[in-house]
Amino acid sequence: MKPHPLVKEILITKDQINKRSEELAKEISNYYADQNVRDNTVIMIGLLKGCIPFMAKFLEYFEYNCETEYMVVSSYLGGVRTQAEPKINLDLNMSVEGEHILIVEDIIDSGATLSYVKRYLEFKGAADVKIVTLLDKPEGRKVDLAPDWFGFEVQNQFLIGFGLDYQEKLRNLPYIAIADKDKLKDWEW
Repeated sequence: MKPHPLVKEILITKDQINKRSEELAKEISNYYADQNVRDNTVIMIGLLKGCIPFMAKFLEYFEYNCETEYMVVSSYLGGVRTQAEPKINLDLNMSVEGEHILIVEDIIDSGATLSYVKRYLEFKGAADVKIVTLLDKPEGRKVDLAPDWFGFEVQNQFLIGFGLDYQEKLRNLPYIAIADKDKLKDWEW
């Protein structure tokens, strides 16, 4: 497959993503098997839209009972920089009181959105809130937050593909790539 013209460099291949997703799913399945989880079921919450490819891949290998739910929390407003306060645009249709929650995310950058969601779920009475992310970008962190599990640590670069977008596009690339910022300036869809 030929890389998209906006790709400067493929950072993580489809095969690497598949392998690491399987490793994470098995590790986390084993973790929950050793916990006292209500009804032996984890509530897996995906933060839309970026989580979709990773969550789908992760679910292929996850061996513990789970229910899936989704939230839409905006923090970028279609741009590339975070706004001051995240906003919940689509909340859960269930109670999380007493539940063990696993948030599934594509990337942790500033950490502001995930910190906000984690506090929100704890406020709603979740017994436990853990985070798994495909990508961790610690250089971009603006709050004190670390994922419980992550796939790959990445540098502070503008990334696209496998859920990561530029103006809502390029999420469908089957790999993680560094975007060519020079081409973005004049790019016409």
